[in-house]
Amino acid sequence: MGAGVSQLLLKHLYQEHGSDTSKWPSALRDLIDPSIEARAIAPPISGKVDKFLNTDFYYYWAFDRCGQEPSHDRVESMRYAGWQYATTDDVKMCSLDSAKGRNKDRKSKDGGEGWSDEIRSGDRRLMKIPMTLWRSIQKANLIAAYQLSYPQPFVGSGKPGDGRPVMTNEQFVPGVKTELMSEAQIADAQSRFTAANSVAAKTHKQIEEEARAGKS
Repeated sequence: MGAGVSQLLLKHLYQEHGSDTSKWPSALRDLIDPSIEARAIAPPISGKVDKFLNTDFYYYWAFDRCGQEPSHDRVESMRYAGWQYATTDDVKMCSLDSAKGRNKDRKSKDGGEGWSDEIRSGDRRLMKIPMTLWRSIQKANLIAAYQLSYPQPFVGSGKPGDGRPVMTNEQFVPGVKTELMSEAQIADAQSRFTAANSVAAKTHKQIEEEARAGKS
């Protein structure tokens, strides 16, 4: 009795509503009726793809508003970058009404009456890009992300032909003047340091004495 209904739930229902099922609410009688199949029937989610017919492309819903205040900037910029309009030969939508302006003189692979390259969900239009190009874009984004978060492996030697970007001192400490110096140049510069022009001229002893004086 009650296909898909556990024995524990049945026991609870009998305890709650009694052994005479004819007196149960109709919804509960349907729950334990094995002749009724439990099946969810609901309208499809707007923009849900039932099946991708062409897997050579990556798909994306882009903002594209029509009406009294149209805005097509997003899809036009994407088309310039290599994206194309998805068609009814590429995808089968859960709602065939998502495809607008079907050309009934041209067959479509989604099973609808006519072909269309305008698949919409509200103010969104389905776009596509070749999978190989999409992977190239993703790789470039990953490299850029790793360069920002972990730049060490991407820092080149600075030699001709290295082929990797060189991160300069100015990028590490922006606004601070830096200079490459030999050991002799460093020693000569240090000899001109004074307590007035550089903290480097202070010895550890001087720093400790100043610290003690500040505490007293």
